[in-house]
Amino acid sequence: MGVEGNTKIPVGAIFYENEKEIELSFDQAFREVNNLKFSDLQFVTIKRYMPTNDSFLLQQITCELISNGVAAIFGPSSKAASDIVAQIANTTGIPHIEYDWKLEATRQEHLNNQMTVNVAPALSALSRAYYDIIKTNYEWRTFTLIYETPEGLARLQDLMNIHALNTDYLKLRNLADYAEDYRVLWKEADETFHEHHIILDCEPKSLRELLKISVDFKLQGPFRHWFLTHLDTHSSGLKDIYNEDFKANITSVRLKIVDPNPYARKKTRLTPVDKILGSQMMLPILIYDAVVLFANSARNVIASLGQFYPPNSHCGLGFASTWIMGAHIVQEMKTISEDDVEPNFKTENMKINEFGQRTHFNLEIYKPTVNEPLMVWTPDNGIKVRRLSPELESAIVTPDFSVQRKVFTVVTHHEEPYFMMKQDHENFRGQEKYEGYAVDLIRKLSELMEFDYEFMIVNGNGKYNPETKQWDGIIRKLIDHHAQIGVCDLTITQLRRSAVDFTVPFMQLGISILHYKSPPEQKNPFAFLEPFAPQVWIYMIFAQLVMTLAFVLIARLSYREWMPPNPAIVDPDELENIWNVNNSCWLMVGSIMQQGCDILPRGPHMRILTGMWWFFALMMLSTYTANLAAFLTSNKWQSSINSLQDLIEQDEVKFGSMRGGSTSLFFSESNDTDYQRAWNQMKSFNPSGFTSTNKEGVARVRKEKGNYAFLMETTSLTYNIERNCDLRQIGGTIGEKHYGLAVPLGADYRTNLSVSILQLSEKGELYKLKNKWWKNHNVTCESFHEVDGDELSIIELGGVFLVLAGGVLTGVILGIFEFLWNVQNVAVEERVTPWQALKAELMFALKFWVRKKPMRISSSSSSGGDKSSRRSSASRRSSKEKTRSKTNS
Repeated sequence: MGVEGNTKIPVGAIFYENEKEIELSFDQAFREVNNLKFSDLQFVTIKRYMPTNDSFLLQQITCELISNGVAAIFGPSSKAASDIVAQIANTTGIPHIEYDWKLEATRQEHLNNQMTVNVAPALSALSRAYYDIIKTNYEWRTFTLIYETPEGLARLQDLMNIHALNTDYLKLRNLADYAEDYRVLWKEADETFHEHHIILDCEPKSLRELLKISVDFKLQGPFRHWFLTHLDTHSSGLKDIYNEDFKANITSVRLKIVDPNPYARKKTRLTPVDKILGSQMMLPILIYDAVVLFANSARNVIASLGQFYPPNSHCGLGFASTWIMGAHIVQEMKTISEDDVEPNFKTENMKINEFGQRTHFNLEIYKPTVNEPLMVWTPDNGIKVRRLSPELESAIVTPDFSVQRKVFTVVTHHEEPYFMMKQDHENFRGQEKYEGYAVDLIRKLSELMEFDYEFMIVNGNGKYNPETKQWDGIIRKLIDHHAQIGVCDLTITQLRRSAVDFTVPFMQLGISILHYKSPPEQKNPFAFLEPFAPQVWIYMIFAQLVMTLAFVLIARLSYREWMPPNPAIVDPDELENIWNVNNSCWLMVGSIMQQGCDILPRGPHMRILTGMWWFFALMMLSTYTANLAAFLTSNKWQSSINSLQDLIEQDEVKFGSMRGGSTSLFFSESNDTDYQRAWNQMKSFNPSGFTSTNKEGVARVRKEKGNYAFLMETTSLTYNIERNCDLRQIGGTIGEKHYGLAVPLGADYRTNLSVSILQLSEKGELYKLKNKWWKNHNVTCESFHEVDGDELSIIELGGVFLVLAGGVLTGVILGIFEFLWNVQNVAVEERVTPWQALKAELMFALKFWVRKKPMRISSSSSSGGDKSSRRSSASRRSSKEKTRSKTNS
């Protein structure tokens, strides 16, 4: 291309076939440079084309361009397998400008390529940029790296250093190994890696096919994340296959172009080259910037030297002369400021280091499916959110399926009161048939975060098998990404945090001991009899009867016990013995009751007999008193186990926990002596003290009725105690634990879940939920009053009152019968009616203030009677008895 001007500078370029767009951009750049009015330099381009990658042909073309006196050589692109152009340029002193990725050169290669400048981002710098995006902004902890070319692997080298020594976190795959069937790759990513973070570096032409195949393996679901590292991803035509199946969050990067001047006059008609430069394709834009960089550097060097000294170099057998001005131009290209070039660069932040590599550039993070810019990465300031102009926002018309309302799969398991089936669940469908704390919690979170959900039910929280190094239950489903949220009585532990992430806790708890609460024994109204066995009471009654009869017999045999009825009569006609059955029985009873008696024996043998009975009564009474005190002490209803210390120091009650749960893990990993002792005892019990579930442990406590204790988390323990009156808690809380929602490692919605849980806590919703499912029930337990050991209740002493009442009632009845018998005798002897006698006797008995009774208190209705001449029935009975005694003698 020739243009009129004062100084013409030839410039060479090497293109491969099918690089028409790069060539058009190259021509447009020099056209704009030559059209600058204040420039007195005119650049003339000499272009050569290569049909194939032939090193010999490339050398010939390079030497031809140098022999034509070119001031610089542009290209070729990375299709060239040889750096022959750079070596020839280094020898001849001709500036060599590259605009495509090249593998990092070694130090020796840098010495051989001192005249080469590459305006494409250095692969090492690009790799560090990807590291910042993934590690700092996305915070991905696990991912799979998939690359296609060696350059692609170099772009990912820093990402491999995130977890360089842990292959569980880093999976690296080469597309060439799956070239025959890419479905094998995606099946491995889904079923073996369970991957939801995929970093893919492949050529744009391969991208569409790869992503279309990945849809069949659910790798484009709403909770999958893709990061595409090729800077030309937006040119892959991904928007043409984008539909509702692509709900994954797909982001990519490209070079950030200079924002257009909003005040510049807009073209009414866009030329093909305008469309090429506006597409942000890397190579056309970079060759444009390469032209601008060289032209401005050459202009500055020529201006400083005063004139242009054309090169006089050739490739002749090592005798080529070096162009001195070329080295100055290359040095200027490394130091020139992007603010001093005209026209402006197309890409932002152009800086070349001493080795001719571009280390500074800005990257635009965007969604290639809808071509929506999101953020901008700069080497100095990191990542910043990009604010779109109204014009750019209006230009985005493609619907973004990745931001639509998501449906979370919530994995849980049946555990009261967290997740349960309603009693009438047959009448409901879908999520409405479930109830519990976890159900209400997820519902409130979905209202705050505006997501839908569905439940997945498994068999447990998740236990780790150290032999297979595999998890089960909720943790397994989260690792496999078959679910997005795990909720139940899921304790946050360090081991589980190595497999999944947790939100902030929604509940705080500890460990305590569940034990059987034996109901108090039924109160015995005749508890005062319990100090002696029934046989003792029977023998005591029998002994009293025998002693009474023996006392009467021995007394009748003893002459000392026969005394005159009236001590005033010196020579009585008869003697009487006071020891009849009534008096003897009264003495026996009075001795047992520790009471005295008006009559006492006189003979020595009778006194010996009485003394022995008193000794027997003393010993029995003392024994009864001692046993009664012991009975009162042991009467209090209480357990001998009140703490974990008591539990491990006895061998009658076995104890255990749920096998593989967080409680057993707490004791097995604790360094506390008591906890280690408890753990060793739990392992030694036969049958085993461990259970497969908490429900089984509670059932075992109730079944064994005090012979088994179960260590479990206080939340579940409290729930069971509230609903079972035969259960109780022993001791205080052991340790401190927390329940949280589990999510897959690196899940980006974990922060939002944590914030929503904190909001529910601040509003008091979590407190209300706990009261609802722990306190709200229809079970009412009978409260028992625990008495002290030195107390007896009224029930236990009721027998004493019954005995007293029985004795009083018996005495009253006998007294009434005796009174009526006396009334009958008075009526007969005093010749009055029974009613008159009853009335007279009863009226006198009710006069409590009269202390002397007349001989005759009844009067006849016919004669008025003589009260002073009548004798009482008692006096008459005495006279009759004396008369009978004289007659008998």
